[in-house]
Order: sequence, then structure tokens, then C-alpha cells
Amino acid sequence: MYHSFINFKIKDELIQDYTSLNLFEKIDVIKNKNLNGFNGKEILVEYTDANPFKVFHIGHLMTNIIGESVAGIYELAGAKVKRVNYQGDVGRHIAINVYAILKDNNYKEFDLLKNDKTKTIRDKVVWLGQKYAEGYKDFDNSVESDDVYKRIISINKHIYDKTDVLINEIYNTGRGWSLEYFETLYTLLGTKFDKYIFESEVADTGIDIVKNNIDNKVFEVGDEGAIIFDGEKEGLHKRVFINRNGLPTYEAKDLGNMKLKLDYYPDMQKSIVITGNEQTDYFKVLYNAIEKLNPGLKGKLSHLGHGMMRFTDGKMSSRKGNIIAGDDLIFDLQEILKDKFKDSRIENEEDKTKLIEKVSIGAIKYAILKQSVGKDVVFDIDKVISTEGDSGPYLQYTHARFSSVGKNNNCTIEVNENNRNLLITLIKYPDIIETVIKEVSPHKIISYMIELSRNANSWYAANRVVGDKENEYIAYRVKEILAHGMSVIKIHTPSQM
Repeated sequence: MYHSFINFKIKDELIQDYTSLNLFEKIDVIKNKNLNGFNGKEILVEYTDANPFKVFHIGHLMTNIIGESVAGIYELAGAKVKRVNYQGDVGRHIAINVYAILKDNNYKEFDLLKNDKTKTIRDKVVWLGQKYAEGYKDFDNSVESDDVYKRIISINKHIYDKTDVLINEIYNTGRGWSLEYFETLYTLLGTKFDKYIFESEVADTGIDIVKNNIDNKVFEVGDEGAIIFDGEKEGLHKRVFINRNGLPTYEAKDLGNMKLKLDYYPDMQKSIVITGNEQTDYFKVLYNAIEKLNPGLKGKLSHLGHGMMRFTDGKMSSRKGNIIAGDDLIFDLQEILKDKFKDSRIENEEDKTKLIEKVSIGAIKYAILKQSVGKDVVFDIDKVISTEGDSGPYLQYTHARFSSVGKNNNCTIEVNENNRNLLITLIKYPDIIETVIKEVSPHKIISYMIELSRNANSWYAANRVVGDKENEYIAYRVKEILAHGMSVIKIHTPSQM
């Protein structure tokens, strides 16, 4: 087999023409092309979906970071993005937690914890997570005839009907702790949601939707009185929407969630839900049911599944109590980064602490977003925090470096052997943005920015920049493009490191 190769070289005049243009004007032109059909349209992106009474784990961290990047890309395409967080504040997981708190002397500990001003909100949430693990162990070892199983089922009913004063107290307090804790993490991650929706406010709606659609054959009564959707008729699988105890499952509550999202945003043209890959089949069945109930939603519902973050212990499980909390990962990186930043030129300790916080989060975001969304993330701490090579801190370092030397001299650049490679990389940016918008692919913006950073740093090392008008302008354009790309995927752009 013979291969033929074509060698070509971009003319310097063409490079010069491009560098004299405002690349952001070209990006505006791309936006106006309406590449994915959503310029000016309303899009809902639902992500994070953390559950009160359970730890905000690495999976929630991944979903949050991916969700923010997807939202940012649709905003770049001109869409009106609404960020939604759907949180499971009712269900068996909470009944298991309340059961554990009522067990033995745990309630006394809970009562003391409520009024202990020496304990942080995170201390309280960690305690809740420990109780969940204890309660789940009991539940997992029980059968339906056991007192433990019956007690948890009874507590679950009381959480819905709110008829037990003590259960109400535990529920309201624990829920409040969890939501307060989550807000500290959303602030840390730079996320601000437009709407919070809770399972407790959509459960009854979901029940009504299911019961009102039995006669028209969308749902049917199955074994022991449970109400199901027979997805097998569509080549999928059956799922229970109301269980035999008359309580809504996740499926029924998701019907109510969809109804409430449409009530809030009736002009919605696309709804994207981001979760782990393991829920892909669930959403195929759910969306099939929703489209039968509301044919106008056909083609508007999308599920984006992401991979797992893996450490040496493999997949984590909150049921076994061995999960890594999302903020634990952030704080661990901060502790490691403190040593790296001890010789930083930033003298103010408060400013240094804030920078370390931003760099740790940037490192995690980069590690999660650098490969396509569906793939697993293998988290190597040494690589993640490196300021050299393929990492978030390297991007942030490059931005800081070029912020200190770049000036908007707005001059005509003469293309030469010293700057040609960097200039070619710079002028590729609008084309990269066009691809990122078409494919909604955050990893491609990461790939471009690391290429730009490497070329820019090599150029900087080989050339005098400060005092050279053209080179200062090139440095300014590097900083400008890095800042734009990092803003799309919500990585902080420091001016000093």
C-alpha cells in the first residue's frame, strides 16, 4: 500500500491578516451561524443533583464540573442557559439515615450536635454520612420480614406524610445541614443555580401523573399493586413508577421534576440532564415514558453520561461508607499546594490562601475535563497539581505569566521564524470554538489551551518580550485567548502565581 503526503505552508501574509483581526469578532460571527440551532433559545442544564443526608461525593463533583462546562459552551453558542439542581430530599436513603439516628444512643448525639457551636456545618454533615453507612449496613442485612426493614419502610412513609413529630425534627434539621453544606461547595466551585427543585415538591405530582395515565395504557398495574411502565414494548425494560406501598419511585418523581421544569421554563427548547454513565438505561426508559405523555417533548430531552473518577481502591460507594467527599479532595490538594506556593511572590497570606483554593479547583476541573465526557478519570495527584505539562495549574501559571508581560499595543505583527508557530496556534482559536460548539466537547478546548500554553512558553523562553512592542502584543493576545477559553469551562485565571 502506498501513501501520499501533501506538504503545505501557510503564507505569512495570511497569518498576518488573521493576527490583525479581532479573533473575538470571528467568534461572534461563529455564534451568529447558529451552529447547533440554539442561538437565542432557552436550554435547561440539570446537574450536580446532590442528596441531603448523604455526602457530596466525587460523582457530584464530576457532574458539577461537567455541567458547568456544558452550560458554558451553550452560552458561548448564544443559548439562554438555565442551570437546574434537582435534589433528592425524600426517599429510602433518608429513611435509612433517620432510622440510624433513632437507633441506640445516636439521637442523644444528634441532639447535642444541633446545639454545639464548636462544630462546623461540615462536621455535622460528615456525622450524617456516618449514620447513613451504619443504617445501610443494617438495611442491607435485613429481609422484608425483619423489624429493621419494616421500621425503615414505616419511617419512609412518615417522611412523606409528616405525621411524626420526632421524625419531622430529624428530617428538617438534617436536610437543613446538608443544603447549607452544599452551598459552601457550590460557592467554592463557582456555581450559581437558577433553580433548585426538590423531590419532596414533585413527588405528589409524579404520583398523579402516573395514576392519571393508566387508562390510556402509558402505565399499567403490575404485580402486588405496583404501577409500572412496560419499556419492553419499546425494546427497553420495565420500570416501577409507584411501588406496592403506594410511594413514588425515582421514576415517578422524575415525571414531576419534568413537569415543574416546564412550569418554570415553558419556552424550553432542550433539557439536558448530566449524571454518571450507569444511569443511561434509566433515562432511556424515563424519556420514552415522558414522550408518550407529552409528544411535544420528543427530541428535546437529552441525557449526558460521564465516566467515573477512579483511585487505587476502584469505584467508591456511599453505601459502604468508604467514599471520598468532594471537598476532601479539594482540601487535600490545597494542603499539598501550600508547600509549592511557600516561595510565591504573593506576600499577603489571605491572597495566597485564596489563590491556592482556586488552583486546587482548577486542577480538579482540568483533570475531569481533559478527556471526552464519557470516559473514566484516573486521578494522579502528582500530575494533577504539576505546574509543568498537562495540568490545570500549568494553564493558570501560563495565564499569570503572560498577564504580567502582555500589553495591548494593537500593532501590526511581522511574521518571522521566531513567532510563526505561536501565531498559527493563536489564529486556530475561532475554528476550535466552532468545533467545540458543534460537538459540545469541553475536552477540545482543553487540548487547544494546553497546546497554546506550551507554544507560548517556548516562544517566551526564546525571545525578549518586555520592551518589544510586537512581542508584548503577542503576549497580550495569548493571555486574552487563554482567559476566554478558561472562562468557558470555568477555570480561574490568576494574574499572579
